[in-house]
Amino acid sequence: MSKYSYQTGYITHVGKVRSVNQDSLLIRRGSIDGQDFLLLAVADGMGGMSRGEVASGCATGLLDQWWSEQLPQLLSHGLDWQQVENSLTVAVERINSTIRQSGQENPGQAGTTLTMAFVYQGEYLLFQVGDSRAYLVWDGSLRQLTRDQTWCAREVEAGRLSREEAAVHPMRHMLISTLGVRPEYILERLRGKIPSGSGLLLCSDGFYQELNPEWLGKNPPASVQTLLDQVLAQELERAASDNITAILVRAAKSWR
Repeated sequence: MSKYSYQTGYITHVGKVRSVNQDSLLIRRGSIDGQDFLLLAVADGMGGMSRGEVASGCATGLLDQWWSEQLPQLLSHGLDWQQVENSLTVAVERINSTIRQSGQENPGQAGTTLTMAFVYQGEYLLFQVGDSRAYLVWDGSLRQLTRDQTWCAREVEAGRLSREEAAVHPMRHMLISTLGVRPEYILERLRGKIPSGSGLLLCSDGFYQELNPEWLGKNPPASVQTLLDQVLAQELERAASDNITAILVRAAKSWR
């Protein structure tokens, strides 16, 4: 039987312009019969008076609670992907309603993006709201797995804007879906495989806006943490006008 193991690394930085880091992240690791599984999440908060930081922290905090309270029940008879997907869908709805309620009780509206992945046996289940992204990293190249939930991305898909026009459009950062702002949101779900030796990258827009894919390299260092630290140093040499957060997981398969 094949066995997957995962090497993880992360970075989160306030950047060079902002005074508060409104990004939050979560990495949790468990094991079923010697097989590793992971829950990963990146949330990019928005809102004045540090409310964005509260919103993103609420998202990762409630997912951490799901990990501790709901997941053990789901795993009591083995892992069922559909049950995990259903349960995490409910968890996202709880995140949305909790942030909205907090906004009603405290001054200032806040919201957050959320991109998360459940990883097991070389497969991933992705959830996304907003414009934080997930990529598959293979041999120094990037393949974007998620679609940005922004006004410009929607216009590009509809053929009303070119990618070049969208890159400089004044509304390029305008989100059409977030958690915590309205009762409705767009929840994208995607399932796929992580080939052995490749990686899964989750990141906020502050990370990918500064990223040069060549920095990932054809011959990356053995440690994914070292790689992310190197990329962060290079990004901080640029404008780094937003918060920078990323999680990178490298999959390795062996036989037992």
